[in-house]
Amino acid sequence: MTLHLNASESVSQKILSFLESLTKQGESIEIIDDSIYKYEKAGILKGLEQIENGSVYSSEELLEELNK
Repeated sequence: MTLHLNASESVSQKILSFLESLTKQGESIEIIDDSIYKYEKAGILKGLEQIENGSVYSSEELLEELNK
């Protein structure tokens, strides 16, 4: 499940404390703040644009070019 949260600072701190307690119990949780989310979204959008423009190379093509 992915959860995007917009909350006050005090609520955010309570939620983060709860999530930290879960990780101490061995649960797996990944927290992505708004800055990282925006950065990853921009990268995904750029990648999709490159695919649409045919600006993407296969791994084989890339390795071939690097070995020249």
